[in-house]
Amino acid sequence: MTTSPRRRRRAQVGAFTAVAALAAGLLSGCSMASSDASGGKDTLTAWAWGSPATGLKATAKAFEKSHPGVTVKVQDVGNPAIWDKITAGMAAGGQGLPDVMDIGGDYMSNYLETFPDGFANLGDLGASSLAEDFPTGLWKGGQNTKGEQYGMPFEVNTNLLYYRKDLFAKAGVDIDSISTWNQMLAAGVKIKKATGANLFAVDKAASQADSANFFEMLARLEGTFFFNGKGEITLNDKGSVNALTFLKQANDKHLVTDIPQSQGTTSQMKGQSPVAIMPGASWMVGSFQSTAPEMKGKWGVRMSPAMRKGGYTASSAGGTYLTVAKSSKKQKLAYEYVKYSMATLAGQKVITKADGLFPSYEPMWQTAEFKQSNPYFGLDTNQLVIKALSQDTPPDYYTKDFPKALKVYDDAQTQVLVKGADPKTALDRAAKLLADQTGRKSAQD
Repeated sequence: MTTSPRRRRRAQVGAFTAVAALAAGLLSGCSMASSDASGGKDTLTAWAWGSPATGLKATAKAFEKSHPGVTVKVQDVGNPAIWDKITAGMAAGGQGLPDVMDIGGDYMSNYLETFPDGFANLGDLGASSLAEDFPTGLWKGGQNTKGEQYGMPFEVNTNLLYYRKDLFAKAGVDIDSISTWNQMLAAGVKIKKATGANLFAVDKAASQADSANFFEMLARLEGTFFFNGKGEITLNDKGSVNALTFLKQANDKHLVTDIPQSQGTTSQMKGQSPVAIMPGASWMVGSFQSTAPEMKGKWGVRMSPAMRKGGYTASSAGGTYLTVAKSSKKQKLAYEYVKYSMATLAGQKVITKADGLFPSYEPMWQTAEFKQSNPYFGLDTNQLVIKALSQDTPPDYYTKDFPKALKVYDDAQTQVLVKGADPKTALDRAAKLLADQTGRKSAQD
């Protein structure tokens, strides 16, 4: 199987700032699943969008066969409409919410902080015994600050390094000899001299929120993110400074192509904006094949170098969770459906075949469906993703203030890559501004 591209959800996270208005204006369009308006007492409803909805519709049919008398109705709400409807229902105390909801990883902690009584505690329903069957960081991403489990991991993505085999070969650089990003920087100098191609591309002015993707990847490799588990700001800790410093070093060596985030991916894949590497999420494996089939044989893929010798070579690239609404009158049955879909081989084989997404359930990784070579890259990309996901990487702590953190970081990136500002100074200022905006403490204080 192959992974599928997922649209990022950041632009919609701001919906939480208008929960009162949403509650008043959107409830009329919500399904009243929790009050059984959708059918009999054994009817479950679920909300998702796109590929996840396709997969859940498949497991709904399978679940119904093994649970006579139960009906599961899956609604493809659409993205971003689903976030407005969930936010409205949460703001109204759960009114109008379905029994089961698919929640984006960058939304999970936001909802848990803003609506602490919005989801059923899956640990109380039996989920705690399943922790060892999922990647550690992703599993913890479904918890609140007390370590209580509210989300069951659905799909998962990790960051990989896509690279131009032909450019490395022309420059006489052995990609397998590179184990750190500093070594990659040195390789970039040789590659540009031999081929004229830059090492990588970045939207220097951060015209879109996703312009921070590469920074986030490097920061995660340092074991940090925008916030820590206590909700403290870590945007200016040592790891974050190291990440932005690397970007500045590459920029100062004239190894960075400045290209808008919205335009750059396709042109890089096709070689129209030639770069030696494209750091990116594992779902891009499928995008290369569909977007740039003519480049087959020129692109390779491997795990990331480490920021420092012996450090992480894998980092999260997001995922989603299945949750049960606290307002559901059928929490136990809803949990059984979630468990069947996410944490049994029977359910996983059905859902993975239907949605094409990379499952979080580790026992699924050992099945025959995952042992196959990818002809585009000439290796088993599924096993590469599994190797990356098997690293015990720390979870991402988004918090409800992630949109604000992203904005102040993007401004800092602009200062550093466009105006030449010092990375530490820029991130210190960003962290202070974020603290002033949110009232959160900086972990560096």
